[in-house]
Amino acid sequence: MSVKYGLLGFLARQAQHGYELKRTFEQFTGGFWQLNQGQIYQSLLALESEGLVRHTVEHDDTAPDRKVYDVTAAGRRALDAWLDNPMPRARPLRDELFIRLAVMADGPTDQLLELVSAHRSVYLDKMAELTRAKNRVADDAATSAGARRDDLAMEALLLDAAIYHCEADLRWLDHCEVVLGRLGGATDN
Repeated sequence: MSVKYGLLGFLARQAQHGYELKRTFEQFTGGFWQLNQGQIYQSLLALESEGLVRHTVEHDDTAPDRKVYDVTAAGRRALDAWLDNPMPRARPLRDELFIRLAVMADGPTDQLLELVSAHRSVYLDKMAELTRAKNRVADDAATSAGARRDDLAMEALLLDAAIYHCEADLRWLDHCEVVLGRLGGATDN
């Protein structure tokens, strides 16, 4: 549901074609919420069939024609209704790592620790990537004004959220290592 309204919201700010929309969505979510191109176009088709967006075709002699999507009046009303009626809820804890740990629970501790270590490496890489992105946004914001600076401030907030989630996941991985280390020590006796 939030993908639909996220796309609608970005289109309300500026008409875009599918690849631009994907780039905008992923930029504002700090790369933590990646969409495949098929998901973008499937969502755009659904939005168009609901009368919330429309498209025009851009012709270019040097490139294939592109569909550029824009929000309709009905789309703006639907977006406003969604924005005016937030439904806060806790983020679902769905991660493949949880299932792997559950399935491997009776396996060798060193294998579980390797799994945790591999995830730590991924999160550390992601943290470095997010920090670089946050620094770029801060640099851009320092030289920007008006609406562009406001957009960058919002992007920085979303990057902060991604960084905080990453930090929480790393803390949990630390905890897993401690607990699994104790379990491994207990089975060695």
